[in-house]
Amino acid sequence: QHEPDHPYQRGKNAKNYINTVQAGWHVSNGFFCFFVFCDSDGYQKTGCLNLLCHGFVQTSTRITPGQIYTLDVLSLSIYRDRFTSNWRLYNDRKPVGYWPKEIFNNMADCSQVQMVGIVYSPFDEPSPLMGNGALDGAKLANVLLLVGQGNNRKPENFVEYNDLRKNYYGAIYSVENGVLFYGGLGDWKKT
Repeated sequence: QHEPDHPYQRGKNAKNYINTVQAGWHVSNGFFCFFVFCDSDGYQKTGCLNLLCHGFVQTSTRITPGQIYTLDVLSLSIYRDRFTSNWRLYNDRKPVGYWPKEIFNNMADCSQVQMVGIVYSPFDEPSPLMGNGALDGAKLANVLLLVGQGNNRKPENFVEYNDLRKNYYGAIYSVENGVLFYGGLGDWKKT
C-alpha cells in the first residue's frame, strides 16, 4: 500500500495518493471467504473486490477470490514482479493471480505494508468478534518484507491504530518472532 506520510492521514489531497492491494479472508454470511481487493483513488470510486471488476487477474484454478475457505491457515505473499511491475499474489508459494500495474497511479515505489483486522456492523447492531474474540485469537505469522532481490527482513516498526477503545479490539506485535496477534470481543454499538 502506498500512502503519503502516515497510514491514517486524512487530508484533503491524501485520498488521491492512496493505492492498495489486499488479500486475506473475511466473514460473509457466516462463512470464511478468501478475498482480494485493490484501489487506486483513496477508496473513492475505483475499489475492486474479488473478480467483480477489472482489478484482479486470476491465474489459478486452486483458489478463487470469493470462495469459501475452510482451512485454518492462509499463507499469502504479495510482491511486485521486477520484470512486469505487476503485483503478484501467491498462496502456499503457488500463483493465484496478479493486479496489473496499469490500474495504479502511485505504487511503483510503495513505502509501507499494513497488516490489518477490520470488522463492520450496521449502525444499529453491536460490532462482531474479531478472530475468536480473544485478543490473541487471530494471528499473522512468519511476516517478512522482501526488500530487493532476496533481501528478507522482519518488520521493525509497528504502529497500532484502533478507532475504538482497547477493551473492544487490540493487537500485539512480536518483532523477534515476526508475529502479529489481533482480535477482540467487539460488542461496541453506535449510538
